[in-house]
Amino acid sequence: MKKSKKVLKPEQYKAIALMVYKDVNGLTNEDIAREVGVNPSTLYAWKQRGDFNDELIRQSEEVQRSFLADTYTQLRMIINNDKVRSGNKLKAIELVLKNQGRLKDVQEVTQTVEEKSIDELMDELNNI
Repeated sequence: MKKSKKVLKPEQYKAIALMVYKDVNGLTNEDIAREVGVNPSTLYAWKQRGDFNDELIRQSEEVQRSFLADTYTQLRMIINNDKVRSGNKLKAIELVLKNQGRLKDVQEVTQTVEEKSIDELMDELNNI
């Protein structure tokens, strides 16, 4: 038997929308609860539920994706601006390349190998 997805109430969707933008709109959880028409303890209880949190994460990720285009535009403006210092341009380029998986932190390791004959190795073992 297939488990059906629980549908949230309209006030829960409204609370989620307000929570996603709470850094922009400056609302506290108490403000959000009042705006939605519930007690702050009800909002707290909703936040403990998996289905509520899943929707909150889904909507938060959607909002973040919408900022990507603006981010790339700003990075291009930094890179193409003659007034921006070259160190800042390089940092912007590095961020873009890392985000695209085209730049990875690599550390170079140099190792020297000393070749010895079996007799030399046996002498060393005997001296230990």
